Amino acid sequence: MAVRQRPFHLVVFGASGFTGQFVTEEVAREQMDPEGSSRLAWAVAGRCREKLQRVLERAAQKLGRPTLPSEVGIIICDITTPGSLDEMARQATIVLNCVGPYRFYGEPVVKACIENGTSCIDISGEPQFLELMYWKYHQKAAEKGVYIIGSSGFDSIPADMGVIYTSNKINGTLTAVESFLTINSGPEVASLLLQRTQQLLHSFPGSGCVCCEANSALLA
Repeated sequence: MAVRQRPFHLVVFGASGFTGQFVTEEVAREQMDPEGSSRLAWAVAGRCREKLQRVLERAAQKLGRPTLPSEVGIIICDITTPGSLDEMARQATIVLNCVGPYRFYGEPVVKACIENGTSCIDISGEPQFLELMYWKYHQKAAEKGVYIIGSSGFDSIPADMGVIYTSNKINGTLTAVESFLTINSGPEVASLLLQRTQQLLHSFPGSGCVCCEANSALLA
């Protein structure tokens, strides 16, 4: 069966949010070739075209790439509108999902991506969401030949890589690890703390129900 060509290699969903702005800037930086041209065809997605345009303009100014806004696609997409999620997923090979808290907003994106043969990556640090998505969608994703990768980024990488690094460096057996994090920030810290507080509040309460939800998914 021929592979259908899609207009974008990847789409950053939620690009105008706190995390999405940083992801957008990093994608813009990493996909530049030495001549300043784009290696990838990519787009940003969200509810408001004007906000997405401003994110691209700020990234262009920061990176010294005035042509960036004209090189990146814009997709209007709302988490509450499944049809718009399908339309976004159909246009991309990979969706980078920056819209949280994932317990409330993550599953519709995962579902749309799998149904449309698109891989999905998110930065969730919410155990209940991650486990539930595995039980409900692992088999469907495998059948579609797509990847659903959760907890990719800040919540997992420092701790995981730190443990691996420490284990490789010590002489002996690593039996326990304590990790500490210090953050220095400017005005963004209030937004960051609000976002993390929301995630923590909704990650664990009721997490014992995940087994019931997972069993329901398996029986469905």
